[in-house]
Amino acid sequence: MSDSDLPVDELTTGQRLGHRLSFMWQRLLGRDYAMTVPMFGQPVTLVVSTSRELKRAAEVSYEGFFLQRILSSLREGDVFFDVGANIGLVSLIVARQPQFAGGTAHAFEPEPRNLAHMKRNVSANGLDEQIKSHGVALSKEEGTASLFVRGKAGEGRHSLVSEKGSTGSIEVRLTTMACFCREQRVTPTVVKIDVEGAEGEVLAGMKDMLAENRPRELFMEIHNKGGEDRMPDDTLIDDWLAERNYERVWEKRRGHGRHRQYTDRSVSL
Repeated sequence: MSDSDLPVDELTTGQRLGHRLSFMWQRLLGRDYAMTVPMFGQPVTLVVSTSRELKRAAEVSYEGFFLQRILSSLREGDVFFDVGANIGLVSLIVARQPQFAGGTAHAFEPEPRNLAHMKRNVSANGLDEQIKSHGVALSKEEGTASLFVRGKAGEGRHSLVSEKGSTGSIEVRLTTMACFCREQRVTPTVVKIDVEGAEGEVLAGMKDMLAENRPRELFMEIHNKGGEDRMPDDTLIDDWLAERNYERVWEKRRGHGRHRQYTDRSVSL
């Protein structure tokens, strides 16, 4: 397969090696490494300071089907919520898409190191006006909670509900999506949730907004930790969303978890 035949979100072995060597050299000099790579047809720049971030950039196709479902759902002027944004990769890919023209992304990441890296990535791409970064966790209620931290910056396995494999914990601020939307006067149209087992907690915090401010599409990764596909009241996520007129239209296994897409049945397509 030639370079021109490669999917736009894949790097050749040589390209990966080149980026790794450049990254290692810049780290020896005490600098971060800025890499620009094609992702789903558009160039995305990432300022990486850890090998974990470099790995995420090189292996974005690992979540290719999930990301493609998100991108295919986008419309002009959409408001995209990236809940559990990590270093901002999904928001950057979304914001670069031509079908997202005029849209705004809100990226939620409570872990301070990831948040700092996300803000740098957003600025490196000139997207500060289009992507709004928020250092808060969305949950079922307002307050504070312990976030169990795992690994270095760029690690995507920090969790509010599971301390397995964690190296410590930090106190983070919580709010609900309903409260955030009311205070910011914003209504999401597409929502992605990837919060390491706290999916039901995020959904519970949306309850008060679903009567009027309904997202058109919901995407989430269901993890085998924390709620394990259930709401805080032990209702299955499928059943809770079905009661609110959302239909699961797609699912694909990813490791020990599952990627899902739910669509608002009240919206005529």
